[in-house]
Amino acid sequence: MSVIGLLSLGFAACGSDDEEEENGNNQNNVVQNGEDPFFSTSYLGKMQVGAGESSFVNDSAVCAYSVEGKALVLLNAKLMTGMPTLDTIRMDGVSFTEKSVADVTFAGENIVPTWKGKPFEQYTLTSLQGYAKNDSLVFSCMMGQFPVEFAGKLIQTDIMTR
Repeated sequence: MSVIGLLSLGFAACGSDDEEEENGNNQNNVVQNGEDPFFSTSYLGKMQVGAGESSFVNDSAVCAYSVEGKALVLLNAKLMTGMPTLDTIRMDGVSFTEKSVADVTFAGENIVPTWKGKPFEQYTLTSLQGYAKNDSLVFSCMMGQFPVEFAGKLIQTDIMTR
C-alpha cells in the first residue's frame, strides 16, 4: 500500500471558542464517542510519513496528547500535496510516564488508530516512542507499514478542556 492509501485516514485542526468557554458552553472541544480526553497541550511541527522517494513531509502537522486520557491526537496532518485535510485521528492506549509537567515520555505497541470512531487496523501503530520536554514534542513509530516521525514545538496549552 502506498502513502496515498494512508491518506484515507485524514486529519483536521480543532480548538475551542473562548467566548463559549466563558459562557460555559464549550462545544468546540474534541469529543469522540461521548468521551472527553481533555488534551491540554498542542505542538506544531514537521511530520514525515514513509521513507525514501515515496515519503511526504508535512510542515504544519499538529499533535496533542493527554496523560490522563492515555492518548495522542493528530490534527492538521496533511499527508500528501493536494490531499484535503479530513478529520482528527486518535491513538488511544498510549503509556505515559510523567516526570514533571514539562517532562513526559510515552510509548506504545499495537495501538489501533481511530478515525470518526472507526478502527483502522491496517495502520496499527507499533514501536511508538516519544517525549514532550519543555516546549518540544518528538515521536516516531510505524503506522502499518509506514514509518512516521514527528517533531514539533509547543503552540498552545489548554486547547481542550474537560
